[in-house]
Amino acid sequence: MPKKRKKNRKAPHKPAAVRTAPTPYTDPEVEDWDDGPEEEFNPLASLKDRFPTPADAVKAVQAGEQVGWIGSVEGAKMRHRVLVTDSGEGLVEQAVFLDSALEQMVVCAAHQAGEHGRDDLHTAVLAALDALHTVIRPVVEADVRGFQPGYTAALLESFQEAPEPHGPGTPVFGWRTFHSVAPDITWDDTIDTATWNSSTMMSGFLGDSGSVPELQPHRLARLLRGHGVPVILCSGCEDPITDRHPRWNGVWVSPGNDTGPLCEAPVPALQLPAPRLGWLTDAEFGHPHQPAPMAD
Repeated sequence: MPKKRKKNRKAPHKPAAVRTAPTPYTDPEVEDWDDGPEEEFNPLASLKDRFPTPADAVKAVQAGEQVGWIGSVEGAKMRHRVLVTDSGEGLVEQAVFLDSALEQMVVCAAHQAGEHGRDDLHTAVLAALDALHTVIRPVVEADVRGFQPGYTAALLESFQEAPEPHGPGTPVFGWRTFHSVAPDITWDDTIDTATWNSSTMMSGFLGDSGSVPELQPHRLARLLRGHGVPVILCSGCEDPITDRHPRWNGVWVSPGNDTGPLCEAPVPALQLPAPRLGWLTDAEFGHPHQPAPMAD
């Protein structure tokens, strides 16, 4: 199980929530530093309390219930879901979804591709995710082998599913693996440690992505473009940008920072508020994004 670790004050914390039916997500909360000792955190505890074994959960799914957990542990959103195949086989899906810069790049690229390029974009994203997993897997596998010699990380497949409802129809993307359910299988048998750990690597909140050069903005953008995903970065802040968002058509905007769609360009000292009756200066208007050259 993942360990709870000290967090960045500004990093949004999405509380884990066990569910057996679809529920709305809660707004992110900001957590302060946790200076206490590390402790093991089991996000599936409530699921285990209701269904002692995965086989018990499979019976519930066969009876028409939806059984699964979705949430995050200091990283990208994850899902643990019990499924039953057409042949009656029980499976536990373990999935990790895109987060941080990668998710922002894909969403912006979807706007750049437009409706006519949507199918090609989806194929390109899945191919790029397969290539990225090939790079990430040895790193997270080596980390686990540090305390579990001989460990082999699961081979994850990239996938897409229902699009988000308020944009150009961009699907949700991620990686997943499936664990077969047998009478003697426990919940712990359905957890691949490297898959859990890759969620923190993808979020970038804890600096785990530093060991993978391909996760740095320019390298990541180059990998995606190499598979046909039209990613454009800002030359100033390096956020992914698009000029085809329906509310900002013709204006380079980004979903990627605390100032909203604007660029976080540095503010010269002379623009800082001077002692006067008011506080507003021209710097309050922010800065527009500027696309970086494609050969980066």
